Amino acid sequence: MRLTLAHGSCRSVVLAVTIALFPILSASAQTTSSAPPPADDLFARRGWHIELAAHGALETWNYNISHEEMLALVTGVSYGLGKGVVIKVESPLYRIWQRGTDGYLFGLTWGVRSRVLRRPRWSLFWEAEVGISDADTLVPPGGTRFNYVVLGGSGVSWRLKPRLHALAGLRWVHVSNNSLAGRSRNPDIEAVGPVLGVLVGF
Repeated sequence: MRLTLAHGSCRSVVLAVTIALFPILSASAQTTSSAPPPADDLFARRGWHIELAAHGALETWNYNISHEEMLALVTGVSYGLGKGVVIKVESPLYRIWQRGTDGYLFGLTWGVRSRVLRRPRWSLFWEAEVGISDADTLVPPGGTRFNYVVLGGSGVSWRLKPRLHALAGLRWVHVSNNSLAGRSRNPDIEAVGPVLGVLVGF
């Protein structure tokens, strides 16, 4: 015996199924549309951001004959790996005031920034970077023009509006040549100071 459905019955079944599934489909669509795009979350997976910042630092302890003061303009880019971790590449340009000839130090660093605490508008994070640098004079005095750079710190990011974040924190900077020119020519800089910046998502 063959079972057949009238055309009107088919339409009734389709309509009933559609009505039953509508709340689920609607909730799913709202969840998808309400999720911020990667550029709106500073730590989102696959999110790209351009960073512009300023960093000022004073030498905190001294293993050389000089006392340094540093001020930098920093440009960089970051990419989200997921789970609140981003990798970043930065290029700081430091103006260094020191005994003798003051100088400029240009660096290239790479590292990570990791979220510690998340709130709807702001996040707490820590960060660490390593890199290399070249200066137009001996930095610090008695050292070399080429140096390694290590940066570390923590801070807070604040979402100002879609694709735009502000950043504020405290950053430590270490500059030395790791005795490449001999132990007698390896004075270092250990300085700490505030960093302020903006990040633009794209």
